[in-house]
Amino acid sequence: MSIRFQDPGKARQTRLQKRLRFFYIALCLGYFVILVRGVTLMLQDNKKLETIAMRQYRAAIQMASDRSRILDSKGQEFAISVPAYSLYSDPRDVENPSATAQSLSNILGISKKNLEDKLREKRKFVWLERRLDSEKMEKIKKQNLHGIYSIKENMRFYPHGKLGGNVLGVVGVDSKGLAGVELAYNSYLTITHDSGIYLRDARGQIYVTPNAEEKTTEAGDVYLTLDKNLQFFAEKELAAAVEKSGAKAGIVLMMDPKTGEILIMANSPSLDPNQFDRADFNAWRNRTVTDIYEPGSTFKVITAAAALESGVLSPREKFYCERGALQLANGHVINDHSPHEWLDLSEIIKVSSNIGIYKVSQKLGKEKFYATIRNFGFGSKTGIDFPGEVSGLLRSVQRWQPIETGTISFGQGIGVTSLQLLSAFGAIANKGVRMQPHLVEKIVGKNGELLYQVSHSSINQSIRPETAIQLTRMLQKVVEPGGTAPAAFIEEYPVAGKTGTAQKVDSKTGRYFEGKYVASFIGFAPAEDPRLVMLVWLDEPQGAYFGGTVAAPVFKNIMQKALHYMGVPPKGSSQEMIVVKKDFPSSEAVLVQEGDQFKVPDFHGVSLRQALKATGYFPVKMELKGRGRAILQSPEPGAYVSAGSKIYVEFAPLY
Repeated sequence: MSIRFQDPGKARQTRLQKRLRFFYIALCLGYFVILVRGVTLMLQDNKKLETIAMRQYRAAIQMASDRSRILDSKGQEFAISVPAYSLYSDPRDVENPSATAQSLSNILGISKKNLEDKLREKRKFVWLERRLDSEKMEKIKKQNLHGIYSIKENMRFYPHGKLGGNVLGVVGVDSKGLAGVELAYNSYLTITHDSGIYLRDARGQIYVTPNAEEKTTEAGDVYLTLDKNLQFFAEKELAAAVEKSGAKAGIVLMMDPKTGEILIMANSPSLDPNQFDRADFNAWRNRTVTDIYEPGSTFKVITAAAALESGVLSPREKFYCERGALQLANGHVINDHSPHEWLDLSEIIKVSSNIGIYKVSQKLGKEKFYATIRNFGFGSKTGIDFPGEVSGLLRSVQRWQPIETGTISFGQGIGVTSLQLLSAFGAIANKGVRMQPHLVEKIVGKNGELLYQVSHSSINQSIRPETAIQLTRMLQKVVEPGGTAPAAFIEEYPVAGKTGTAQKVDSKTGRYFEGKYVASFIGFAPAEDPRLVMLVWLDEPQGAYFGGTVAAPVFKNIMQKALHYMGVPPKGSSQEMIVVKKDFPSSEAVLVQEGDQFKVPDFHGVSLRQALKATGYFPVKMELKGRGRAILQSPEPGAYVSAGSKIYVEFAPLY
């Protein structure tokens, strides 16, 4: 047997050749895969590749968009956008999170721990603080902190602070409306930017300068029906009344009954939208549309309207009012606050007799009564262009208990909103026609184009014109001597109105609270040709709580001021209105009205204080400069201007 030995060198060469062939085949396969992938990438949709690439060198940052203005009916600014700075960080670039957090804490007033936690996050982008003013931003820049950057964006600003805050609403840090008009008209107010896309460098660091591309929506300035001057005076009077009476809250609501325009919508406590994040959430709500309450004696007018409209009684028919106490078959007792015997419908309204209106309702019947209540809009939303409105509480007539016709007749067992009640009285003031309440008059685009214009539309004919006239005459007696609201009487303008004093209901037990009341007065003027209808409402006044005592004087002060301001001629004078009698030192300043024009009085020699006191009476804008006595004015005395024009008065010290 022979033994064959393999050449070691040849075996090694064979193994090497196998390895080379393996690597060659692997390289060919790899090249083939790359080739196939390249062809695939060339043939497939490039949009997908572009998206992948963009993720690597772009960063999306949600910035606060610019917003259009909110203006009053005369074009004065309620809400504007102003430049602001927002601070952010790329935590990867922060060298010393603890020291950086301490430096920022001293400037921002934010806890060091809060900032340090953010600076240690495993993210490429984190907000540190939004809406910084330029002063704080300059201090931060001087620190030269690594990994800390800023973006210039926009911040919502309300020049008049709390004025109209509950109506205007609030805007979040992302420039989205969260409440009020800001929410209701957010689509018109928001100017959308694509400037939230920022570029990254090779290290992934964000460039400070955003992409220049921008897109805008069809945004425009929103013109409200509110008048800034009237709103200011109403809020001032309301705040004083709430403080004086010790009330928890208050409302003043004013409307033009012929158009449905809301001229005043005041709440107390009020919201400062510049500092909404510090306010209690309850302060956000607009009580005129969200709060339901029993209307009390103001609802007697609706009962009277139903009785007159249905023809079940004549205005002169008298009812025996039981000398102040009526015992019902079920054991309940209906009381009047003072004893009366025989009263007709007008007298029942004048002295606000519960017993009298109860007997009227029994003659009326529930079906006719319910129909009139619905015709006035109770139990339904008014449809105002404002978020959060509620429909009130009105049970279906089929579910009424036998006593409910009587209790509802004097405002118990029904829940209304202030706006519903104002709308109903507006119908009485407008010969029975109920107009659609609204807060926005128009929206004007950036180039002056009209994007939206309200149409002053009616909702329905709630009652006949003859019934409205009869009710107006009755309501005028309420403010006369012997009525429940002589404190609402205005000598220059006939007032028609009604008081309300209602006990509050405990929602948990369904029983009335002892000693807790809602006091109100609602009315319109001038009675013969109403220009304004207004409601004053105070929640839980302490001590004196009757509507005629605590709400009627507020009504008088605001209504008188408003009618003067609008240039409505006083009773018995159609050509001139005395603006100031005792405040001007040398002579009376008289605003002479001729049609729609007003003759400018002579301000020369008056003090700044005296001019300021007179300002509210003019249906024009006043621009006052300097201190001392008036030395210059424009237009000159005797010139004619129209409502909304500007009068300039300059003052200088007397030496």
